[in-house]
Amino acid sequence: MDDFKFEFGRPQKKGISREKILDELERVAEHFSYNYFRRKDFDKIADIHSATVERCFGGSWSDAMLALKERLKQKNKSIALSHRRKHSEKGIFEEIERIWRLVGHRPSRNEWTANKPKISYDTVYRHFGGWTKACLNFIEYKSGKTITANEEKLGENKHVQNYIPPAGDKRAETSKGIEKTRTIPLNIRLKVFSRDNFRCIFCGKSPATNVGTRLHIDHIVPFSKGGTNVPKNLQTLCEECNLGKSDEVYNK
Repeated sequence: MDDFKFEFGRPQKKGISREKILDELERVAEHFSYNYFRRKDFDKIADIHSATVERCFGGSWSDAMLALKERLKQKNKSIALSHRRKHSEKGIFEEIERIWRLVGHRPSRNEWTANKPKISYDTVYRHFGGWTKACLNFIEYKSGKTITANEEKLGENKHVQNYIPPAGDKRAETSKGIEKTRTIPLNIRLKVFSRDNFRCIFCGKSPATNVGTRLHIDHIVPFSKGGTNVPKNLQTLCEECNLGKSDEVYNK
């Protein structure tokens, strides 16, 4: 006779232990250099879902982080529990360099996020007031050269020669009141660097991947031969390629 019993109830799977969850929290904390991390940050790195962590600690992420803090304290370590943590500019540049090298070029937002950054895209964006500006500041940091430009002003007795009309403004090419200048305004430089992926279009060098490389914005049609500061007449060259080009009209 078959003694097997058909029971309505189902055996409960053994849950993940509190110690294993704390081990994983500690591993993720180390990844983020012991700075505060949110649930979504944890889920990008961890082998355990944040919902499991919260259930273990009574449904509270804050309690989980407090438990982690107590564990780290026993190991003479600490973690910042404020989500308003501040990153040093050097630390941000180091993370930009790490990911830039991983992808081999200036990373997009998706590429940044996909490579498990220690600093979020939004944090970098807010710190510099824009992603392109962040990349430009990083290039300056790596090349040891500051990229500057005169302020753009328009009006009586102002530096109208530095004024660049908005896109579509017919005065951009025809206005006699707008004088040409060898100085390229910063907003135009940003556009050109971004378009050329922050590297020399001749040899491909970038300060991010080639130590000591300095980038220049070059006039394809030289300024001395009537070239203007419109982006289509500008290109990104490293210092060596720019010096070798001299006053020749050449672009890749």
